Amino acid sequence: MNPQLPMLLLAVACLTACATPSIPEEKNAVPVATAAASAPVTHGSALSYGTVTSRVEKNKTTQTDLVEQFGGPNISSLDADGSEVWIYERSVTQTDVATQSRDYRGAVNMGVSFGYPHFGATAGAAGSAEKSSGQSSSTTSTRTLTVIVKFNANKTVKDYSARATTF
Repeated sequence: MNPQLPMLLLAVACLTACATPSIPEEKNAVPVATAAASAPVTHGSALSYGTVTSRVEKNKTTQTDLVEQFGGPNISSLDADGSEVWIYERSVTQTDVATQSRDYRGAVNMGVSFGYPHFGATAGAAGSAEKSSGQSSSTTSTRTLTVIVKFNANKTVKDYSARATTF
């Protein structure tokens, strides 16, 4: 028996079971968002345009109600008529980062040939390496909310306005 025959059989088995075509794959990462508040939010404040317009009622909502729901105001003052005025200001800066990467995976290609007349065998192998590349981009936006609340003498909401902007 030829001493190279077991090596030849191993090469043929590997060629049949291991060889796969090289296929490039493209992967698009989901954008990652991070947010940082530029003004401190007290008491886990739920202050937003929607909560203000849905929860604040003229001549019914009190100063205590506002503090419990939204925390203390940023500014408290008196207007020209002597009415107490509270101003809430909140802003949030958000940065969205999108990453796109492309990975290529290699494959093994093995060649086997039989030589005559001595039944000798030769085997060769070739492989390819992996390649990875990527790029990223980011977008930053700032959202602000300003709420101005005027109070009656009995500490209930006389009037309010809310303005939300994004830039």
